[in-house]
Amino acid sequence: MKVMLAAAEKLQANRDLKSARALLERGGEELATLLDPDRRPDWAWFEIMFEEDACRLPEALMRAGRILHRDDLVERGLATLEWMFSGRVLHKCLDTMAQACDAAFATTGDLKWLMISRTATLARRERPLEN
Repeated sequence: MKVMLAAAEKLQANRDLKSARALLERGGEELATLLDPDRRPDWAWFEIMFEEDACRLPEALMRAGRILHRDDLVERGLATLEWMFSGRVLHKCLDTMAQACDAAFATTGDLKWLMISRTATLARRERPLEN
């Protein structure tokens, strides 16, 4: 996931990096497979529990989808981020939540994501020891 995000950054600067594109394509496919709705229809997530950088997963899908022009990856990234906001987000992932919402805003232009990002950033500042 972190490799995917690094590859996405590299590709934004230089679209001709074949190795970065290959990493992004392979990682996007693997994450999309993990979200197969037929396997887990009631749990639209990659793992059983959330980790500190849980929001990096939908962020990686959205960034990969945007760079690779893959609407299916963008949609899955947005769907998992939406799912997280249906009462499942833990406070310990506020940092990555803000970054994932920034990616969602950059992908969709929907101001909702920008507002959530700013709220998460402010909440993180209010409770730094809890995160």
